[in-house]
Amino acid sequence: MIETSSSGRFYHQRAEFKRCIPAFLSAHLTLFTVLWIVGFASLFLWQKNLVDGFWLFKPAVARPVPMMRPVAVNLTDFGGKGDGKTMNTEAFERAVTAIKKLRMKGGGQLNVPAGFWLTAPFNLTSHMTLFLAENAVILAVQDEKYWTLMPPLPSYGYGREHPGPRYGSLIHGQHLKDVVITGHNGTIDGQGQSWWIKHRQKLLNYTRGPLLQIMWSRDIRISNVTLRNSPFWNIHPYDCKNISITNVTILAPVFGAPNTDGIDPDSCENMLIEDCYISVGDDGIAIKSGWDQYGIAYGQSSTNILIRNLVVQSTVR
Repeated sequence: MIETSSSGRFYHQRAEFKRCIPAFLSAHLTLFTVLWIVGFASLFLWQKNLVDGFWLFKPAVARPVPMMRPVAVNLTDFGGKGDGKTMNTEAFERAVTAIKKLRMKGGGQLNVPAGFWLTAPFNLTSHMTLFLAENAVILAVQDEKYWTLMPPLPSYGYGREHPGPRYGSLIHGQHLKDVVITGHNGTIDGQGQSWWIKHRQKLLNYTRGPLLQIMWSRDIRISNVTLRNSPFWNIHPYDCKNISITNVTILAPVFGAPNTDGIDPDSCENMLIEDCYISVGDDGIAIKSGWDQYGIAYGQSSTNILIRNLVVQSTVR
């Protein structure tokens, strides 16, 4: 009887143990699933906020802006408002004028903070750094009446798309020395969609303007910025010397964005283009020396241009 009772208790306990196993595994599987979800979410948030830290414990902090000139000023110091609605052309012009006065002291740096800075075209000056902070966007005004009209380029004769004057670029400069355009990958947005439509519908009377055009200048450096949706060519150095364009992203729709060339060195000498990503609706890079007989008459060829380590996607029709 004793042996029979012990055996009965053993089998009863074994049966109870077997019944507990599914409940035990189910509870631990639920706990494991919860921990896996939490761990994956933590990893995702950590990667997303790698620069600024884990946001549940540390608020994101804006990246400090380096001092690249003896004097630095902010666009807001001159009345700029980055709300995407206020026109900031006068703020840019006042800031550039202030930096121009510093040319004998090593120049100045114009910091564009995070925000959407709507503007008409404006000019740069020598010994100037234009620094676009992270999440800073310079927005081109879309109404062409705000865009400056300029004479045709001397090596293009009567004009590229129409005879006579042409629209200037959003950011422009002539006869400059020692100009830097850089940042924490801020953006220059040409908002070119309306220009592309009007061009296709033949509603424009003048040749469209580039996003960035520097002419008859030397010692120009462009790096760590994004250019997108240019009305026409994106970066157009014209008859310049000693130019470097590095770590730049240039974007436009591959289809439906006519003539949005990425970088067009034109009659330039001693130029480096490297480590860039270009995806545009025309040539990724087009080396030029004017146009037809006008370029021959101008007589300034493009020489000593090094291009390396690029990713390019473009459509040429």
